[in-house]
Amino acid sequence: MRFVTSEAEEVAGPSSDITSLVLRHRHGYWRAGVLLCVCGVVIFTTAFLLAYAVFSGRYHCSQVGEQDEEQQGGGAKQPAEGGAGLYLGELRVMMRRLLHDEDIYNTVSRVSRASHPPGSSEGTSLASEVLRRFRQLQMDHTWTESLYATLQFPHRSQRSSLWLLDSAGLISEQIPLNPSDFCPYSATGSTTGGVVYANYGRPEDFNWLKSAGVSVVGCVVVMRVGGGVSFAEKVWLAERSGAGGALIYPDPADLPQDPRRLGLNTHTAVSEHVHLGSGDPFTPGFPSFNHTQFPPIQSSGLPLIPALPVSATVAAKLLSQLSGPSCPTSWRGRLPYVRCVVGPEFSSGRRVKMAVHNVMTPVLLNNIFSSLEGRVEPDQYIILGAQRDSLGPGAVKSGVGTAILLELARTFSIMVKKGFSPRRSLLFVSWDAGEFGNVGATEWLEVRPIREQSTCVITEEERFESSQCGCGSNTVTFDLCFSGLPVHAAPEGRRLLQSGPGCHG
Repeated sequence: MRFVTSEAEEVAGPSSDITSLVLRHRHGYWRAGVLLCVCGVVIFTTAFLLAYAVFSGRYHCSQVGEQDEEQQGGGAKQPAEGGAGLYLGELRVMMRRLLHDEDIYNTVSRVSRASHPPGSSEGTSLASEVLRRFRQLQMDHTWTESLYATLQFPHRSQRSSLWLLDSAGLISEQIPLNPSDFCPYSATGSTTGGVVYANYGRPEDFNWLKSAGVSVVGCVVVMRVGGGVSFAEKVWLAERSGAGGALIYPDPADLPQDPRRLGLNTHTAVSEHVHLGSGDPFTPGFPSFNHTQFPPIQSSGLPLIPALPVSATVAAKLLSQLSGPSCPTSWRGRLPYVRCVVGPEFSSGRRVKMAVHNVMTPVLLNNIFSSLEGRVEPDQYIILGAQRDSLGPGAVKSGVGTAILLELARTFSIMVKKGFSPRRSLLFVSWDAGEFGNVGATEWLEVRPIREQSTCVITEEERFESSQCGCGSNTVTFDLCFSGLPVHAAPEGRRLLQSGPGCHG
């Protein structure tokens, strides 16, 4: 997901998206402090749980020898596999010592300066920087893997457009859009029809419209961002209901849009891919290799109707002219001068025409890897990955995710140098083309047998979308990180992790 601002807003004043938080200090140092605090909490929690899952041994190798002497002298027996134990309290103290907020801030600032889509010079430069920083850590292995995938971008000469038509079908007004706003993998072409408001575009929303006798067949459906439904699901449900096109906007009720505070503004659109699936849609279930298409089919998750992201200002202009049945109370947002009706009738018999002009392009992607080998179960992997690419400036996903990934890699590399032994192998990955449906990660997994060997997969996709600066870490089967990891009784109710057979540098 990315935030983009209309041309009119760019002329009027500085952008109010997350970039202002990390780049424009005059907007308030406290905002940068909030970002650093939240990032610090996320990194500390993730690092602590990862260390709990994969590491064994003491902080210094000499402590292992001391415990060996105690065992020989008749002391308490060590775990069956030998070596020292690690108390959770000691792990917390060590994490606080090793994690650096300043490094996080510098990385977020660097990554958030400008957009860096896959295949661009900015994206290549950032990939080189991530590779350089991985190599500086001197972990066991560092490498890159490249592949070609088919991505979709806006046409360079033909812009996607939105018009209001009069009762005679002639263009009465063109609604200005930001040319960089687009939904990757949208169907191309144009459609004309009435407008129907469908709330979040959930199954229950379309069911309510049907029960109210409102048909969306041939209409342009306007839906809000959020509601627990992805852009791809919204467009698929609209298509299944017979809609001719889809417009998706951020409502101020869901995402605060005060230009004086952290968040969006009314001229900002939120972009996201609309492929109902992940990976390259032209090699479904198979890896992408050097422009080849095998088998010669495309994903059934590609939409058949055009879709565009629009700002709250554009949505208000359309919805304020609707007539028809009133919508349920729970559907009411906070668009100014809009009374909640669902359409599809438009004022004075007018209609809406939308056109999407995107092109498919083969792009060379680069995934970057760095690993620490496990000492007890080296064939079992814990994978920590973060999206590197971004379609617009800002710290959403790419900035914060990359900062967390690099800081965790640095922290764990120091832990190993100080005598810790990872029980399982730990793999750090910077994925490419995450904005297009985790293309880099999916294509890599389709060619690797590591699925059967991975104990845990963790992705860092931090979202800072509101004035409260909320964030979250999406973990996949995180409980598997702890399966098979022996835990032993410890004094005073503490938990003790079993160590490996000794210290390893």
